[in-house]
Formats: sequence, structure tokens, C-alpha cells
Amino acid sequence: MIVTNEARCRDCYRCLRGCPVKAIRISTSEETGALYARVIDELCLKDARCVLTCPQKAKRVTSSLAEVRHSIKNGDFLVASVAPSFVVGFPLGDPGQMPALLRRLGFKKVQETSVGAALVARQHCRMGFERAFISSACPVVVNLVERHYPEVLPYLAPVVSPMIAHGRYLKESYPGCQTVFIGPCAAKKDEALVNGVDDAIDYVLGFDELWEWVLEENIDTVGLAADEFDGPRPGLARLFPIDGGMLKTVGVPKQADERFVTLSGLQNCIDFIKHLALGGNVLPGLVELLACPGGCINGPLMLGRDEGLFNRRRKVIEYQRSRCSSEGDDTATITDIDVKLLQRNYVNRKVVLPVPSEAEIKEILERSGKFEPEDELNCGACGFDTCRDKAVAVYQGNAQPEMCIPYMRKRAESMSNRVLGVMPNAVVILDDELIIRETNPAAGSLFNRSIRELVGQKLDQFLDISSFREVIETGKMINRTRNYDQIGKIVREIIFPMEKEKSIVGILVDITAEKRRHEQYELVKGQTISRAQEVITKQMTVAQEIAGLLGETTAETKVLLTKLIELMQEDPF
Repeated sequence: MIVTNEARCRDCYRCLRGCPVKAIRISTSEETGALYARVIDELCLKDARCVLTCPQKAKRVTSSLAEVRHSIKNGDFLVASVAPSFVVGFPLGDPGQMPALLRRLGFKKVQETSVGAALVARQHCRMGFERAFISSACPVVVNLVERHYPEVLPYLAPVVSPMIAHGRYLKESYPGCQTVFIGPCAAKKDEALVNGVDDAIDYVLGFDELWEWVLEENIDTVGLAADEFDGPRPGLARLFPIDGGMLKTVGVPKQADERFVTLSGLQNCIDFIKHLALGGNVLPGLVELLACPGGCINGPLMLGRDEGLFNRRRKVIEYQRSRCSSEGDDTATITDIDVKLLQRNYVNRKVVLPVPSEAEIKEILERSGKFEPEDELNCGACGFDTCRDKAVAVYQGNAQPEMCIPYMRKRAESMSNRVLGVMPNAVVILDDELIIRETNPAAGSLFNRSIRELVGQKLDQFLDISSFREVIETGKMINRTRNYDQIGKIVREIIFPMEKEKSIVGILVDITAEKRRHEQYELVKGQTISRAQEVITKQMTVAQEIAGLLGETTAETKVLLTKLIELMQEDPF
């Protein structure tokens, strides 16, 4: 359901850090060798927070928009089920524009998913509250229990979600129709395909997908006249998308004790479910768990997420009050729906992963430079809470040893130091005051000093610094040969600035011996040319005297000696 664009992924581990169940696998690309993150579908809660947190926009939720548009174009009878959070999740000036907009797009009927929420609330009341139940309206919470804490399955209320309840109601009301749920929740795309409830909804669109469709159709939403939804009026059930909304719909009084609790935010839900999994007590009643902080009005597929939760919550409540005052609640008239259509079962979907032995964990830790307990920094930079957690993930094939950022940094620094140490040329790294901050053994040999004697000292104690000052003043690299009398060396100097670090780097190549060999060669070359010219002069003199006899031989000798002179004049350096 959530796919990764490998080319965009920059292995920052942001998604892994944000995923509470670590449903992210870090793999190595076969093409580039780079690390990239992808979702482990069988562990994923489908909350799509990794999509929101990815700074590179490398993850996306799969879309059903093309299929819905094809069905519309094909003339199919499509019915829309609109989540009650549309009031704050879709950019319309008047909530009444939503049904009008959907009819303009080609939907035959448009109803509020809150109708299904009212049916779900009624089913909870039928069951009573003599035992503890967890509301099943949030598919992320259901995934959390089924895939990670199956021991808590008995606490899940055996009631379908509002989306499924409404989808089944629509299928009965309009036989042969295709149902399309439109809302802010990515997990609904997964829920619609779950075996046992996959008969209710044919397609799921996010608010973001619907808006994309509107833009492509160039529909003027500003001038669109308001219209009414089809079907029953759901009344209080329109409060379902805010935390506590379900309890209000069920009819729990404000003075209700701790038997009726609402918790929103995935970590809060996890903490509560862990409490149950460990055998913690909970009083009979109803616990409403919503993965998104604040409820469904904070879903990942919403638009206008920059508006605060307080304002979004207030708008939903105001919309519910205004509608109830004008139209009331007639969902009680729905009496012919089979109660069995509101019931569901849950399945233990937990994937049992292999657990490494202590020796295997130790071996994996050593591969990232952790030989002693004090080497385990548990910094969390890799996305895992502890180094041991990451080692377990490496064993399970979901992580790589090189994900340890402190280790890779240390390794990189060690490698750079090693390269610097074996370089045959002197390297000096200076600050903006030309104080030596780092150097290498070759520089010590050039200056006839130890590295300890060089570091921390001003360069002008050992060398003429005019070239270095030139680089500071101009900001440009220089590459030239200089004779440094202070050290008695002829040096090829390559000096360049590092502006961000406010440093100067100098690479000094000792070419003294090479230069002297060149000078010796020039001396020999000059002497050879001189002697050759003498031979030519003498030969020409002789040639004039016996020109008739040796003319041809003299010409050949002149050509050969001229070629010798030209050859000697060529500079091999």
C-alpha cells in the first residue's frame, strides 16, 4: 500500500525513527549500492506517517483514482461514502458543496459515512458494557492488535468500522452499486481489502486524491452551489472523527468514570495495549482508541493540515450542531439492516521473526565496532532505540550494519587519517590565522620537524607564507613552483581555501631532486649542442675544400647533426 521511490530515498532513517513498530526494511540497491528504505507490508500498521515524515517525498500511498474515474466514465452506478472529517479535511467554503461536487464528478448517490457510525454506535449499545471492549473503528489500532499484540484480540469489540457498516448498508440500499469511501485515512485502503469485510467498499480515495481529481476537471468550487446529502441524517454520529466523538454518539454521559476512556495518538494506544498484553487490569466499559492525535481530523490524507487541531475540532462540532438543529437524526429509522452485517471477527496476523542468540548478537555488534557494552551508544540515529535492537533487525534481514552513523563516521575519519598518513606529499591544514591545525608525516619530513612540533604553530615559523596569504585574500586556488630558502627546497605548491570550514589546505610536493636532475640534463644538453655545432662548422669548412668529392656525404652529415640538435633541444619535462 505504501511504496518507495528508491531514487529519492537518501537513507536518512527518518521513517524508521518515526515508525513505532519498525515496519521498515533498509536494503541495498542492486543498481547503485546505496541504502534505501521500504515498508514491510506484513508488519505495517498502514498509518502512513512515514509518508508524511519523509523529507525527500520518497514514499507515497497507492492510488485508486484511475480506477474510480474509469468506472465513472464507463457509466457504472457509483455511490460515495464521505467521511465526516470532510468538514475540515477538504478545501470548501461550505460543507454543503461536497455532495454537489461529487455529483458533478459523476456519483449517482452521495451519503455521509456517519450513517454507518450511527449503526456502529447502536451495535455497541446492544452489546452492553458489562465487560471491557476496545472500539474497533480505527483500522490502525486493529492492525496494531492483530499484527503485534494478538493476545489482546479478545478485547477488540466484534463490531465493524463505520466505513464497513455504511458500505454494507449502501450495498443493500442500491443493489449492484459500487461504493467509494472518501476520507483522510490511508489505512482504510487496506481495511477495504481485509478478508471478511472486503464485501463492503469497492474503492477508497483520500481527500488529497479527490482534490487532485477536482483540479484536473477544472471545477470552480468557489461558485459551486450547496446541496444536500442523500440518505438518513446521522445526527451525533458526525462527531465520530474527533476524539471522544464515539462515546458521545453511544450516549456516555459527561460524568462517566474511567470505564469510558478515549485515547488518541499512536504511542498512547500502544502504551494502553501493552498494559493489557502484560495482564494489566481494565474496568468493564468502552475504550475508544484513535491512532491519529486528535482523531480522524488529523488523518494523513487530509488537506489543510496547517490548521490547528483545536480549530478543526471546533468546526466539526459546529457543523454537527448546525445540522442537528435544522434536520435532527433519523438513523433510528434504519431497522431492516441485519445485525450480522455489523459484526466481525479478528485474526492473529502476527509474523514470528527469528530471534538471534547472544553470540550472534555479539558478532553483529562487533561488525559495527561495538566490542564492549560501553561501545553501545544507543543514540537512536539509525532509527532503532538500542544498538541491540538494530543487531536483531540485521539478523532478521531488516537492517544493515553500516546504518550505525557514529561507527561510519569514525570509520570515515579513520580512513581519511590513514590516507593522509601515507600520502608521500606534505599536507598542512591551516585556520584563517595560518596556524597549523592538522598535518601529516610527509610535512614533518619536509620541515624536518615532528608532527607534534608543527601542530598549533604558525606556519611563518617554518615557511614563507605569502602564497597562503594570497589564497586568503583572493579566495582562489594557486598551483605553482616556488623555491623556499627557509627549508632549502624547491616545492610545487597547491593551495586552496575551504570556505565553510574557514581553513586553508596546502599540498607541498618536494621537487628539489627532480629539479636538480633537470638542471643537470640542461647542462649536458647545452654541451652536446655546442659540440655538435662545432662539428658542423668544421665539417662545412672541409666540405668547401673538397666539395667536388664529398658534397653528398657532407649534406647527409649536416642533416643528421641538425636532427641531433633539434632532438636535444626538446624539453622532456
